[in-house]
Amino acid sequence: MHPQELLDYIQGGPEELKLNFRLHFRPRNRNRGCCFDDLLDTLRANRTIRQVGCCNHGRLCITESAWCRLVRALGSIRGLKKLEIVWQNGSPDFHPLQVVARAVDSANSLHDLTICAYMQTTTRIPQLIAAAACLRQVRIVNQNLTRDDVRCLSRSLSINKLILEGGVDSWLVIADEIRNGFFRPETLVLVRTTASSAFETTEAIQVMIGAIECNSSLRKLSLYSTTGFSDEMGVTLAKALTVNTTLAQICLRNTCKASNSAYHSSQPPNTLGAEAYKAFIAMLKINMNIRLKLPNLESDADSETRVQQSLMRIERNLNEAYCGSLVASNQTTREEWVNALQRLNDSCEKNEINCGTGSFHLSCVYSMLQLNPGLCQAGATAPIVGSTSPPELTTQSANHCDWQMCD
Repeated sequence: MHPQELLDYIQGGPEELKLNFRLHFRPRNRNRGCCFDDLLDTLRANRTIRQVGCCNHGRLCITESAWCRLVRALGSIRGLKKLEIVWQNGSPDFHPLQVVARAVDSANSLHDLTICAYMQTTTRIPQLIAAAACLRQVRIVNQNLTRDDVRCLSRSLSINKLILEGGVDSWLVIADEIRNGFFRPETLVLVRTTASSAFETTEAIQVMIGAIECNSSLRKLSLYSTTGFSDEMGVTLAKALTVNTTLAQICLRNTCKASNSAYHSSQPPNTLGAEAYKAFIAMLKINMNIRLKLPNLESDADSETRVQQSLMRIERNLNEAYCGSLVASNQTTREEWVNALQRLNDSCEKNEINCGTGSFHLSCVYSMLQLNPGLCQAGATAPIVGSTSPPELTTQSANHCDWQMCD
């Protein structure tokens, strides 16, 4: 982008600015064209930008000193809500953390901070974030965080959401801090971005599950693993979610791709099996408010695993339609059941948007009618008494499901 075009864009009143391209500004002593100071003055005077992303000085093709001045100018934008900073190592006199700390301290309205630090030392990251008391969400991308860094980070934050992309040791420290009550976020996202052994990742996940079992503050948890999730881990997680009724959403994702070295290793990624899905079905009958997002099935999954996964999806959709609470009540009107049927239709359309045959939708409706056969009676106006023990879903409910659909 030409320098004058960038200045015109900023002066035009945008809400978002991404600086991820070469800045072609001339020195101030040139008589023609815009200079770098004009960019800084324009940023300081802006009142509309709410989100900013800034790459490292190498990507922007500017000096370290100019990058520091740019970051300080970004921090002075009044009304800035979200800031994403990427930096890399430089000369011995280059101290980007101190610059970012000053920028964060100046941005009084800043709520969301993302730090992508491609460097060896991270000892100042916790102190940097601790200086910004108004932050609600922090994301840190760094593979070199030590246990002490993570521990100091968790104890210095009072944020609602933490996204941490680092090593498996980070998971163990965060789990320990949650278990001991030192760290109480509402939303936690842990991402394992580099390949590690399946044993190390599984151990870290098991420790995290043990930490959340009796936790009462965490509302949303997302775990991204390069080695998948084992069947044993799924059973343990289901048992923990049976006890923990405050966790509203949990998401498990396998980030392993065919291009990753871990994919071609002698140890294939772990996968959830039939026993894990059976445990999740039992859990969903008790914990009806949890929103469960699990990894997609592998193409070579056996038929029993596919059947149990389909039954789990049916149970999940019934919970999204609040069918379980209607069954538990002894006095439920027909209108409430009809509304639940509409919610079930909406849930199926949302979750199974790629299902062309509608067979999964039909299976969900059939399962709902199993819970309350009286819903088919025309003209019924009296309250429909729900059963205190809903019937078990059987493979008949899943016979016509489209197995090509992923969870």
